Amino acid sequence: MIHDAVVIGAGLSGLVCARRLIDAGVDAIVVEAQPRVGGRLATGTVGGAVVDLGGQWMSVDQPRLLALAGSLGVASEPQPRHGRGVLDDGAPGVFAQLAAAIAQWRATRRISRMMRAIPGGAPRGAPDAARLDALALGPWLAGTISNAVARDRIAMHAELVFAADPAGVSLLAYLARLGATGGFAPRGPDLPGGGRDHRFVGGAQRLALALADGLGAAVRLGTPATALDRDGGSLVVRGPAGSHAARHVVLALPPRLAIRLSPGLPPHACRFAEAMQGGGVVKCFAAYDRAFWRDAGLSGEAYRPRGTVRAVVDASPSGGPAVLVAFVVGAAAATWHQRDPRDRRHEVLDTLGTLLGDPARTPLDYLEANWAIDPWSAGCVASTPPGVLTAGAAWRGSHDRIHLAGAEAAIRWPGYMEGAIEAGERAAAAILDGTVPVSRRRSEAG
Repeated sequence: MIHDAVVIGAGLSGLVCARRLIDAGVDAIVVEAQPRVGGRLATGTVGGAVVDLGGQWMSVDQPRLLALAGSLGVASEPQPRHGRGVLDDGAPGVFAQLAAAIAQWRATRRISRMMRAIPGGAPRGAPDAARLDALALGPWLAGTISNAVARDRIAMHAELVFAADPAGVSLLAYLARLGATGGFAPRGPDLPGGGRDHRFVGGAQRLALALADGLGAAVRLGTPATALDRDGGSLVVRGPAGSHAARHVVLALPPRLAIRLSPGLPPHACRFAEAMQGGGVVKCFAAYDRAFWRDAGLSGEAYRPRGTVRAVVDASPSGGPAVLVAFVVGAAAATWHQRDPRDRRHEVLDTLGTLLGDPARTPLDYLEANWAIDPWSAGCVASTPPGVLTAGAAWRGSHDRIHLAGAEAAIRWPGYMEGAIEAGERAAAAILDGTVPVSRRRSEAG
């Protein structure tokens, strides 16, 4: 049997693509190596609370995600942000903080002006693109921002965006990513219920579960793909569970995984996949009987430009136990699994105690989700080192009936759920625009 399309990967992008195809009458299936759907969306429990182990937020200017959640009946709620945030950057005294704030304002204005000169989705077309791509972000910040505290704050922001050391990220890639995700302060109408960032009730994986439920038997779990070959006029997806022939194949996978499956992609796609740095992220959850930080007027949100834990956020579900989540990113995340679990836990809880109060050191429950070592994610986000983008590297488009999807293939919001949806929709549109079987099926149906 030859399918019209085989989608490899049952993350959000692959499932959205498959739904578009099947709704249009295309014979499509989804093959997924893992025993679950969602990809980098996954839920877990800590202290009885459901938490997002992977992607979790919906922000302003993400209409596709908002529309998808509404169509699937997945409710969202505002991210708790009542109270004062904590910025532990070591700036002593009021005058030092004021000087850092002014320097940060000037730096972000300059970066925003540079960002606006980058064409959407086409950083190679930017003025002076070659020079910007040849520069690493970290050294550029060091040579541009004289105030050390302000420089560390912006470097921390970049590290949280890319989960990578700014010293290894292209300045052009950084500016392009900022432009594709709304810059430092995305603007747009508040989401229903108020608040600039929402998360999904019961976890973001519910989006993938609802999509998969609608696709039924078209989703094949526990079906890894290990090779993509050509057999006459068909593409053949091969794996230990069997082979599937198709007219079109969608690679809804992180680039580093997709290129192993199909090394014959065009040079620009291969260059991107080979150079891509998969940023490691570890999410460390601590559950408590109450949100004690609110007693001190704190929001539970905290940031540290230096140290192992870079950010802390209140992950407490409505009506459930109080939960904090600490983020370990970049180099610290890459070696996290090599450390003794007791030492890891102690460092995280000690940091939470320093930032938010002593009760943080004695949680009811503790949980870690380490995406840096997950074999099916290749890290959480993608970044490129200097010199890659202007050499023509890119990850998107259709190539002789092989279509690239996944969050990294997005033009807007790459690396986010919004971007994953966009890339999945675009891959489906490319198949629908050029496939004969759709019209044939409709004519045969009468």
